[in-house]
Amino acid sequence: MLNLFTMKNSEQNRKEQLAIAIGFVLILCVFVFTLLRNDIFSDDNPVLTKSSSDEVQKNSSSQKYTTISTTDLQKKILIDKNKPTLLDVRPFDSYIEEHIMDSINIPLDEFPVGQKIDQRAQIVIIGQQTNDENIVKAVDKLKDEDFENILVLAGGIDTWKQLLGSTVNYGNPKSFVDQSKVFYLDPEELKKAIEAEASLYIIDVRSNADYNKGHIKGAINIPFDDLEKRRNEIKERKVIIVGLNEIQEFQASVQLFDMLLISPYVMRQAMPGWESKGFPLTQ
Repeated sequence: MLNLFTMKNSEQNRKEQLAIAIGFVLILCVFVFTLLRNDIFSDDNPVLTKSSSDEVQKNSSSQKYTTISTTDLQKKILIDKNKPTLLDVRPFDSYIEEHIMDSINIPLDEFPVGQKIDQRAQIVIIGQQTNDENIVKAVDKLKDEDFENILVLAGGIDTWKQLLGSTVNYGNPKSFVDQSKVFYLDPEELKKAIEAEASLYIIDVRSNADYNKGHIKGAINIPFDDLEKRRNEIKERKVIIVGLNEIQEFQASVQLFDMLLISPYVMRQAMPGWESKGFPLTQ
């Protein structure tokens, strides 16, 4: 990608190195913090700490449910072969603002879950906090559908953020922090790089149907909604994101930064801009 990524080399390399350095420092701090606080938050705190086998919460209607601590859930995610299904029952707006990686969002108004979740799976319900009223309702509704292996994340996502800090968000263009996670390039720059046969890794985040109508030569298709579950397919550090519009591109890029600690390039004007300039497409 020499021709493309040397155009703004000094400024952008410094930005990328800083972003990566900050990311690694944060990860290291979170790791150390978790180790140091593990004893504190695993045995003594009655709200945040007890594992799923130890703690049973009761709500006002005497409904019992079992909780799992943040540290125990993290271990399950990292170690267990049969990973639990993370069910985030918060409203969609809260979910896209930030959520635990690989969690699925089914707000209460979209219940019953039906075939969306394997009935044999262990389900961990995620709310905003422990006393989130949606938790009790979600547990009851799942039991009505004959789900049995149900846990609730103690403290909800608020506690997860306090202890671990690792979440994924869809990206806010007005956020300075989110803007620092991405770079920008013009369609003309990308076209020149393609003509120069530079080594490019272009991800088209439009739907498969839009991609098949015509796409930039060499672009691979990972639809926006599939980015999280297909993130491990992305092996390159230098990535160019093209999509339906700049917002979609930006949000996809922020997600990739949060998940893979890479700083993608967003193509200005998106695919409509590319097409309006008469630049070539392939099928």
